Amino acid sequence: MSCSSPEKSDQLPPMETAASVASPQRAATPTSDTSPSDATPETSVLQAAPVKASTAPKERTSASRTSPAPKPTASPSAADSASATPAPAAATGQEKWLSYEAATKTVTFELIAGPFTFNGFRDGGATLVVPAGANVVINFVNKDGTPHSAIVISGEGPIPNSATDPAIQRAYTNKVLEGLPQEATDVMRFPVPASGTYRILCGVPGHGLSGMWIWMKIDPAATAPTFGATKA
Repeated sequence: MSCSSPEKSDQLPPMETAASVASPQRAATPTSDTSPSDATPETSVLQAAPVKASTAPKERTSASRTSPAPKPTASPSAADSASATPAPAAATGQEKWLSYEAATKTVTFELIAGPFTFNGFRDGGATLVVPAGANVVINFVNKDGTPHSAIVISGEGPIPNSATDPAIQRAYTNKVLEGLPQEATDVMRFPVPASGTYRILCGVPGHGLSGMWIWMKIDPAATAPTFGATKA
């Protein structure tokens, strides 16, 4: 027991001296020499910060001034080009199918046979009006797979079942009863009298009764031919 006590007394002083040495080192870290050196870089950073902040809004304002410049220049040019080009007008039936030479009073009409129609009309739904004493040229073409023909008959009385004698001389197509095949053509040329009401009829049996006919009227007051839907 007497041997252990002097050993403990020898170990305690080195521990105390180590703590005493460490304590003055911690207290000595903040010195007066280091404080002014550390303050200078902090003030330099604070001075540089407002310089960067002042340059940033200058770049934004320059971008906002230049960006809207090209927008107003492109829009009026596109609007002017659109308004300068008018839309093409659709051709009417009269422009497609009818022409007139006033010097010779020649009326040229394209008669198109379709599926039991003439130029898309049936049951007298269209009327060809020609001036008195005109020379009529009817160019017939069959656009239907069923054979068709054309003949000018009187405008009075019931619709006949098939072709009869024409009301105007030479006013009928070839094969008037048999009908012309698809894409076949023929031409009717005849002068018209001073007045009268007629019907252009398909002469194939049963086609007229099915509605394949339109009107043709001679108008002494007309100065040019017309074609269109029949007026009530």
